[in-house]
Amino acid sequence: MVTTPSYTRTARWLHWAIAVLIVCMLAGGLLMRFLPEDNFSLTVLVYNWHKTIGILILVLSVVRLVWRLIHKPPVHDANIKGWEVLLSKAVHVFFYVFMIGMPLIGWAIISTSRFPSKLFNVLPLAKLPGLRNYTGDARDKLNDLLGDIHEVFAYMAIALIILHIVAAVKHHREDGVFLRRMLPNKKKVD
Repeated sequence: MVTTPSYTRTARWLHWAIAVLIVCMLAGGLLMRFLPEDNFSLTVLVYNWHKTIGILILVLSVVRLVWRLIHKPPVHDANIKGWEVLLSKAVHVFFYVFMIGMPLIGWAIISTSRFPSKLFNVLPLAKLPGLRNYTGDARDKLNDLLGDIHEVFAYMAIALIILHIVAAVKHHREDGVFLRRMLPNKKKVD
């Protein structure tokens, strides 16, 4: 396993790319409920882009997890309290569960939907194998349940992101290290 004093350029790129996509997803997801009901074309367009970004998050998150398993993150500073290290590790585990789980739940919603889905509004998105055979009331009930879970996870993700940002800013104000380890740095090489 490779260890560096700072996060690698690849880790930083993945972090910020996924972060931007997640913020767009959460904001878009909250705004989707305000789409005009009489504009079906706009609804299809927005929902398909929501699904596309979700799949991008899934792919990038799997890449990020593999990268993280191969490249050990920088060690915590000695002045960080033990409970803060534990909380930090727990938050990171929850982030990975969220970054991979949320898109999979979304894909399960798509797989139990009556409507076809298209990536980039062009490429048909396949349904997950175990869910494509649900029909009628069973499909509708499962779709509703998955939608409720997806929504609860979204609010949990917002809380997790706020916790992450508050902790990063707090530690940066204390020692100036945390944000520098994750902010883009042109001199850093992989």
